[in-house]
Amino acid sequence: MIQQSFEQIVESLGAKTATPGGGAAAAMAGAMGASLFLMVVRFSRGKKANLDRDGDLASCEATLADSVKRLLPMAERDCRSFDLVSAAYGMAKDTDEQKKLREKAIQEAMVGAMVVPEETLCMVRDVIAAMKPVIGCVGKAIVSDLASGASLLLASAEGAFLNVRINANFLTNRELADSTMVRAGAVLAEIRREHEAIVVAVDKLLA
Repeated sequence: MIQQSFEQIVESLGAKTATPGGGAAAAMAGAMGASLFLMVVRFSRGKKANLDRDGDLASCEATLADSVKRLLPMAERDCRSFDLVSAAYGMAKDTDEQKKLREKAIQEAMVGAMVVPEETLCMVRDVIAAMKPVIGCVGKAIVSDLASGASLLLASAEGAFLNVRINANFLTNRELADSTMVRAGAVLAEIRREHEAIVVAVDKLLA
């Protein structure tokens, strides 16, 4: 999917197909947000005011570069996980045995469809955590890119969380569903707090 042109990706999102959907879009937003953070860090390195922070910036750059690489396949993984859900729903259900096998396949596929966006959510949290220590190094001329990256990451997190939630709703294993929702909710709350901190920092620089 990531090898497609942007035009093809947009068209596929608008198509009347189950995938790609919100989970894939969330993953792509996360990759773009992380990439903007990476650009901001690279522009911040070598600045006179940041010479004593170059080690921190270099570490952040390496972490963000790795995060972008890990986020890039997540859209495709999200599609594949939900394709398994669709395939399970398409299984035969003429006999009791077929119905049992079908329901088992649906439940197993739903777990996968829930886990993938949770991974995206956690990756977004890690991106923001990596950026947090060096936000003070970002100059006024590039804070709009910092804020834009943060907004994309928040959108990614919100979208990923919703996909965790909807798939959790279909699980018969309520213990697994509930524990996953608690965990994902805590991650989302953390991301929201850090996003707000970035907004405040940007507002101060632009005031």
